[in-house]
Amino acid sequence: MVRLKFGGKKLYSSDYVADSEILMKLFAKTMIAALFIAMLLPFTILKDDSGNTLMSFSEISLPDFSMPDLPKISDAKTTAPLDEDLSGKDIFYKWYDSDGNIQFTSEPPPDGIQYTLKGFDPDTNVIQAVNVPPKESATDESTPTQEKSGDPEEIGNPYSQDSIKKLFEDTKNIEKLLKQRLQDQTSQINQ
Repeated sequence: MVRLKFGGKKLYSSDYVADSEILMKLFAKTMIAALFIAMLLPFTILKDDSGNTLMSFSEISLPDFSMPDLPKISDAKTTAPLDEDLSGKDIFYKWYDSDGNIQFTSEPPPDGIQYTLKGFDPDTNVIQAVNVPPKESATDESTPTQEKSGDPEEIGNPYSQDSIKKLFEDTKNIEKLLKQRLQDQTSQINQ
């Protein structure tokens, strides 16, 4: 605790802390009151050109929380023969609208429109793991292993030029793989 003299009167630092806490509480209460008044202004004082308030409480309503109607799958009719097994796949309907645009939907199109069923495996976008052969151990069982020291000079730089070059090559290979998969997917969609 720090003692200060001001005009012959002894003041303690704890007095200043208490005063600053009171001021912060007063500031917070003032800001809450100002926010409340600002929220009420469009409903009371602020008016448009015709003299009406900008907002009224009757305009405020809650959104509709009712459940949507679910589609009936049993009514679906297929006009194209099923050549492939669609079990375990996501089923989409491919059809053309009146403007000639291709449409993909999870529900069948309106009656009288030709469509085809497309089944897509949901796991096709999963990147396959790359098999990396395990490194062969270069140490002999007969040679004793050295203890590792914590000295940074002895450890060396973990980022060698070779490892950084390999990292860039790996990223280029991943990019090529992703581009090839995108081409495969677009070709399947355009079938």
